[in-house]
Amino acid sequence: MSHIYVFACQHRIPRDWRPPFSPEEINGHKVRLIQLPCSAKLSTVHMLRPFEQGIDGILVMACSEDTCRSLEGSRRARMRVREANSVLEEVGLGDCRVMLKQRNGSEPAMYRDALEELVAQTQALGASPTRGNNVT
Repeated sequence: MSHIYVFACQHRIPRDWRPPFSPEEINGHKVRLIQLPCSAKLSTVHMLRPFEQGIDGILVMACSEDTCRSLEGSRRARMRVREANSVLEEVGLGDCRVMLKQRNGSEPAMYRDALEELVAQTQALGASPTRGNNVT
């Protein structure tokens, strides 16, 4: 079972997943959904901290750049995902544990497909070496 965090722009979260409900397991993977007002609010540090807890990967769901309501949000998210993967590569965790999906719409199938793609990438790298830590 993979442990994945999903950081999502509030405009990309499926209606049936919105708080107070949050999926805890999808397709056999433990998932923690964190809703953001905009993907621009997600910093590189926010993406790196969960790896200290032992998670396997992060999925960032953002608006496509041409439909982002804050104009710069999706572009900033893309740059920060690259930075996070660069840091993870430097420390030996691999450079594809953080994935960005920029799409219009918020159908649950989009999340499941993106989640499965991320899980395949992280499984190729192996479980996070920090997995012994307390994953929440």
